[in-house]
Amino acid sequence: MLGVHEFSIAEALAAQVQRHAPATGRVREVEISVGALRGLEPEALRMCWEAVTHDTPIAGAILQVELRPWSITCSSCGRTWTSPVPFVACACGDPAPVPTAGDELDLVALTIDEEEG
Repeated sequence: MLGVHEFSIAEALAAQVQRHAPATGRVREVEISVGALRGLEPEALRMCWEAVTHDTPIAGAILQVELRPWSITCSSCGRTWTSPVPFVACACGDPAPVPTAGDELDLVALTIDEEEG
């Protein structure tokens, strides 16, 4: 099932890409980087991307999603590290370090196929 969250993100991203795309050429690929706190499902986001870009100048552009890991901070020893999951014990033995992450969603790059003419 497609999420409303992913759909609204895809719509906003498509609008941003169209604002930044050159007047000539075709957008082949869109690369984004997403913080773990966003809670996005990359496959759901890609499906929504295809739906919202259908019949637009950027239709067919492939969405590449880089998920940034959680940042974990231990209040006992002060150690900070990254993890693909938010709830892990610290090496010092603290069973409940604090998961943190950004909620950023950054448009990293557009790959453009130049029109020949």
